[in-house]
Amino acid sequence: MAHIIREYTHADVDGIKKCLIDLQEFERMLDPQRLEGIKVAHEYLAHLLQICETGKGKIYVVEMQEEIIGMISVYIEDSKKHFRKSHKFAYISDLMILPEYKDRGIAKELLEQAEEYARKHGATAIQSAVLEKHLEGINEYLRNGFHKYEVIVKKTL
Repeated sequence: MAHIIREYTHADVDGIKKCLIDLQEFERMLDPQRLEGIKVAHEYLAHLLQICETGKGKIYVVEMQEEIIGMISVYIEDSKKHFRKSHKFAYISDLMILPEYKDRGIAKELLEQAEEYARKHGATAIQSAVLEKHLEGINEYLRNGFHKYEVIVKKTL
């Protein structure tokens, strides 16, 4: 079965929410402090769409047989506020493929789509944040030319 990668449309709302809920629930297994996916999906999607409406971001979906099976969201950041020389970088805020469709090269295709968007908008780098316990996600990025760059440390009080 072939899949296609395309830009998000408003008809994709339910499929994207399913992806966001699944991603949030997976991350909750790694970090119990995260809210339930059903509680954040609608508001978080509204946040992503607001970024897209400003022209600074895109959501791409993976569709197979009229079903959304994955997605990536990418947006452009101005690194001046991060005290870096480079002025523009792209940030991948979400990369998700439904579990039954993993290991088919879809993540690589989505990352390539995000990189194309980043280059088109003058970004000189692309980055993402991944939970340290999400080894599969980290390894997917590393396999696709990313390298570990910044570590966030946390202490629960």
